[in-house]
Amino acid sequence: MIKRILDNLVASVDGARGAIFLDGDGETIAQSGDDTIDARLIGAWKEIQLDKIKDISKRLGLGEVHAVLFSLDQGSELVIPVADEYCLLLFLSAYTNIQDALKEGKNAIERLKKDIE
Repeated sequence: MIKRILDNLVASVDGARGAIFLDGDGETIAQSGDDTIDARLIGAWKEIQLDKIKDISKRLGLGEVHAVLFSLDQGSELVIPVADEYCLLLFLSAYTNIQDALKEGKNAIERLKKDIE
């Protein structure tokens, strides 16, 4: 079921290259889309970064982190927390509408939450 949710997410976002569902240790639970993406390495690194950003936001009293966008030369990577121990990483082309990706990502998260509970 998780793989199907990721497949639908990648198909629904114009310019999405792939998606990875990660646990709290940055381990890949499921992946969809571009299979040349090194999910293990990138997923672990992004999970570490997300945890640090969430910790800093909490210490500074900035509120809850809803998403983090990494803008890179080859495109963007959108990290969205799913629950305390999970997150979704979406790989996007440089031309993807980030608002659309965030909207569809949040829809996918609602379905993922139901699947992991």
